[in-house]
Amino acid sequence: MNSRIRMSWRRVPQFAAAAALTIACLPALAQPAGTLRFGSNQGLDDWETLTKPNSIYTSLVYEGLAEVSPDGLSLLPKLATGWKESPRKVEITLRPDVSFHDGTPFDAAAVVKNLERIRDTPGQWRGVLSAVDKFTVVSPTRLDISLKMPAPNLMPNLARRGAFMVSPKALEDGSYKLLPVGTGPWKYEAKDTVKGLRTVVTSYDKYYAPKTVGPARVEVTHINDPDSLYNALRTGQLDIVWTNPSIAKRAEREGLKTTWFPSVMWHLQMMDTAKVFNSAKLRQAICHAINPQDFIDAALGGHGKVHTQRLREGMNGFNPAVKGYPHDLAKARKLMAELGNPKLEFTLATFDNQRTIAELFKSQMAPIGIDVKLDFMTFGQFFSTFRSGKYPAAILTDSQDTGAYDYYLYHYAPAGAGNPLKTVFPGVEAAVKEALAADDLAGQNAGWQQMAKVVDEEALDCGFFDYAAYWAYNPKRVSNIVSTVGDVAVFRYIDAKVSP
Repeated sequence: MNSRIRMSWRRVPQFAAAAALTIACLPALAQPAGTLRFGSNQGLDDWETLTKPNSIYTSLVYEGLAEVSPDGLSLLPKLATGWKESPRKVEITLRPDVSFHDGTPFDAAAVVKNLERIRDTPGQWRGVLSAVDKFTVVSPTRLDISLKMPAPNLMPNLARRGAFMVSPKALEDGSYKLLPVGTGPWKYEAKDTVKGLRTVVTSYDKYYAPKTVGPARVEVTHINDPDSLYNALRTGQLDIVWTNPSIAKRAEREGLKTTWFPSVMWHLQMMDTAKVFNSAKLRQAICHAINPQDFIDAALGGHGKVHTQRLREGMNGFNPAVKGYPHDLAKARKLMAELGNPKLEFTLATFDNQRTIAELFKSQMAPIGIDVKLDFMTFGQFFSTFRSGKYPAAILTDSQDTGAYDYYLYHYAPAGAGNPLKTVFPGVEAAVKEALAADDLAGQNAGWQQMAKVVDEEALDCGFFDYAAYWAYNPKRVSNIVSTVGDVAVFRYIDAKVSP
């Protein structure tokens, strides 16, 4: 029996399942056992789920209505056992007999409390609920979401960190930012936690699926320097750590194990198509001059794949007819010659850890007569300014892998964060309108595929490649390290097995 009901973004069924899903049919593991000691370069300020990219920590104690499968292509039931989607309504069935760590029942009213908080809190997650008209509690285990317009990105986003379910009691008294209370496999242990250094969680004895949980205790230690992180692993202070490609090679030489996964998809974001990149032929030349494989080989340990488009194969809207822009310097030069070999200069926003990729990109543009200036800054500075309109281009991911509609909303919608000049793209707008107007999956997919075709033909986006993330670990202490494609920060703690 297939114990996991897959809801592929390529073939999304009207009924996502899973009324028949039961804990009994999940793969059985032993009861939670052992302590998993994980080291990360990301620290914890507080437990806010909406404004902080801190899923390394929040995913320990919180859960969403759904979760993303390890391959990044499907939605799996979590606190919801199933959902039915139509253009104007989403009907969600909740798991019964679940409680928050403080004893508060998890039910439809608790979900509404959380969704209203998301809707009313300024930030990136607020937009996820922009299509919502109202929430209706039908029963303790049934919630209906009425929509003002189709929202194909709603359920994929409800499976992400911004939609983790927090105890209504903790939300009400405001304590959740310092004392998190979720439904997850582990509960926060304030007495064992050392602020700024180590965060500790232990098994929640009323968790609804204890046999699916690996470690009984998880300790996350913050060490900013990758060399120091690795030394803590090598000397036995930690069991698994975040690392980089060069240290990963060292770990393998020294008898440890490593694993990598495509965490996000990076690409060249040409944000100023009104002035700097105002010609499709110019953009096509730039796209043919880029060689993403150089980025993968030089900066990412040779791991990862070059892609032809932003949507991964298997996602709704992936267009197999789109072939992208293979590296072809001769074709790039020919296109520039047809334009009269213009002398173009622009500044690329970048940051210290991206130096190798940025310098390679600069060298790739030089042969076609484009002078790229590099403005290096800290990642914090970069993240707060690269979409301000000051910079015409950057190399980074544009959004999580939540589907074609989010890609549009971020990068091409006039109010999108990745469209600082509020440029209107008529061909893209027409394709999106077609996708949203369709009332069946085939029609929706045709619209999103048309959007991918327009983006490719007009060279609005290109240079797509996987950004590989690495873990190094001690195989004598831990095993079964599973990551989720598209989630840069964290592996699946629940699947890890700790040796006695």
